[in-house]
Amino acid sequence: MRTTAKSATFAKELTIHRLRVLVVLSLVAAAAAPVAAASYYLCTDVPATLGGTDFRPDEVLLSAGGMYSVQIDFAEPHTQLAGLERRLDGIWLLTPAQPDEGVGPRDVVTFDGISPSPYFEGSANGVPEYARIDAVLLDAGSLVLSFDVPVNLGGVEYRSADLVRWNAPGFSLYWDSQAAGIPPGSNVVGAGRDPGNHLVLTFDVPTNLGGTEYLPGQLVQWNGGASFSSYYKDPNWPPSAQLRDFGFVPGSGQVPGDQAFPGTPMTVSRNPATAELTLSWGTSCLPADTDYEIYQGTMGTFTTQGFYTHTQKFCTTGGLTTKTFSEPGGSAYFLIVPRNLLGEGSYGQASNLSERPVGTSACLPQSLASQCP
Repeated sequence: MRTTAKSATFAKELTIHRLRVLVVLSLVAAAAAPVAAASYYLCTDVPATLGGTDFRPDEVLLSAGGMYSVQIDFAEPHTQLAGLERRLDGIWLLTPAQPDEGVGPRDVVTFDGISPSPYFEGSANGVPEYARIDAVLLDAGSLVLSFDVPVNLGGVEYRSADLVRWNAPGFSLYWDSQAAGIPPGSNVVGAGRDPGNHLVLTFDVPTNLGGTEYLPGQLVQWNGGASFSSYYKDPNWPPSAQLRDFGFVPGSGQVPGDQAFPGTPMTVSRNPATAELTLSWGTSCLPADTDYEIYQGTMGTFTTQGFYTHTQKFCTTGGLTTKTFSEPGGSAYFLIVPRNLLGEGSYGQASNLSERPVGTSACLPQSLASQCP
């Protein structure tokens, strides 16, 4: 493409103008950006009304920003889950609550949305028939399990609230519930590692930890030792429902440009012959982010629209770090958001490191990694 001195000057001025707009937006984001809610998959033990919608226990749900949606509908009342996790490649790890077509509650299968395949066979690996798996998580590729009753595995006794790591051909203690101060009457029925690698749990009954009572359905973060804090609580969670297990949407990162984050920030150029804009940017800080989204907003006064109006323009760039498209009418701003297969990352940050809000129409649920390498 031939670029004249005049068009090059215009492109430079356009880039500077847009970057200045984003700097101004960043400075006021602390007042405008809400705290992002947790994004996680879950299942319940009974029919439950969540977010004003009725859901069944044979459905796997996504909770994103406090809103619930169905991810898997088995459409079979007897097909209920006791444990679940989702890998970064989109494959589910599932444990049925009751025996179902040759798979039992001490087994784990993978599920690609079409058919299950064996992953962990309890009977073949020494899990006694009386025990049922009630929590499943992956940590660095290792399978971690919790059981509904005290269980003897390889001659070692584990409590029902313990987390047990399976590394073929044997088991080892992953998390000691007694050392963490879990009372004897409480059972861990859900466990996961959030995008920041914090251990998060949920219990089958109201559980008092350090003087604070945590309810079934509430996500509780373990801070080490015997210290816990509330991770996420739906204030309208029905008391009749138990959260059986959950798994976090894998975390995504951010692209360069904010807070002196290293790398190439977004630049904008314009082709005067075609009235097209080309956005270019540096890669995400996380290798698992293999694609990008572009959000577009309209610039206006705070009194009429607030500082943020962005909504999805492109939900994929095909993995490229550049995108050319027709120039929009009026005054606009753009945000680049990295994504993995299941979730999207940061929209950028304000000067106090608070996150810009998600788009009014988001491509994927947001799940932020705690930090970039």
